[in-house]
Amino acid sequence: MNSQNFNIIKYKQMKNKTAFFVPVILIGFSYFMLSYNVESNKIKDRNMNSDKIEIPADVQLLIKDKCIGCHNTDSKNSKSKSKLNFDKFTNGEYSTGKMVSKLGKITKVLNKNDMPPEKFLVKYPNKKLTSDESDLLLNWANEQGKVLSGE
Repeated sequence: MNSQNFNIIKYKQMKNKTAFFVPVILIGFSYFMLSYNVESNKIKDRNMNSDKIEIPADVQLLIKDKCIGCHNTDSKNSKSKSKLNFDKFTNGEYSTGKMVSKLGKITKVLNKNDMPPEKFLVKYPNKKLTSDESDLLLNWANEQGKVLSGE
């Protein structure tokens, strides 16, 4: 057998393997992409705000009186509304995961006694949270964080 015949036989064998493997690879890749897309949609659905946050009347009044002035969509203070926007809690713009994260941050800030900030309180001393008000917000944030995260 000469080298030319050998090369022809190798070429035909390679061509047969290619004819088999290319469709297999394409089908496998297509299946992977379709299943990835389905999983991706499931993740998006899970992250959509299907769970509404519960804000009892007493907590709503407290937020309205002491927090919403800075932490709302129309606030002039872009830093405070970007860190926490109570409008996004109630209108469904925050995913469940984002709400859990924001509730955790509320808890952290209240535990440090950092809210409202001292600079703000100089101008608006009546916005200072009493210990009962702070406890009410803290308990609500902790409870809602657990509920929304499935604990």
